[in-house]
Amino acid sequence: MNRVKADPQAGDASATARFSATRRCRYPQSALVAHYLRALLGLAFTLAPLRLLHPAPLPAVALAAGALFFLVYCAQAVIKQYTQIEFDETGIRISGPLGTAIPWEDLRAMHVKYYATRQDRSSGWMQLHLRADGAKISIDSTLPAFGEIAHRAAREMMRRGLVTDEATRFNLAALEIRPPIRPPQP
Repeated sequence: MNRVKADPQAGDASATARFSATRRCRYPQSALVAHYLRALLGLAFTLAPLRLLHPAPLPAVALAAGALFFLVYCAQAVIKQYTQIEFDETGIRISGPLGTAIPWEDLRAMHVKYYATRQDRSSGWMQLHLRADGAKISIDSTLPAFGEIAHRAAREMMRRGLVTDEATRFNLAALEIRPPIRPPQP
């Protein structure tokens, strides 16, 4: 949430005033280019042997399945390219091919997952999954506002007394976000 200093001479009694500014963001071009390159390389390494080597049926099925996987991966890059994420104090909205919206007051669950690209877990990316009745939103950490959105969702989960799983709490802590925990029972 954005805060601005109040003007004491304007008769505002509070030290800060809140306002709801909509933040808009898109996946950065560098992340999209990397996504497309991985998809195209995967397609090349699966379709070229199918076309040039005419493999036996079992390897051909495996290569075709790999090609299908990379085709779906490429489609995900296209969807990300045309997606815009908007969020403010009222909720989060996705504009684009798979547009949806979740008002913060309807948020029912959040999960933050970490996918390591190295065995020592020193490199990787996170994915944030938000769920409300009839709506799901997933974003990954290549989105510039990923941390802000995760923080806002965690704040809403805490405000409403909703809890997250242990892995999500651990991953939120890695983002330096106080994770929602179960309130003490009386």
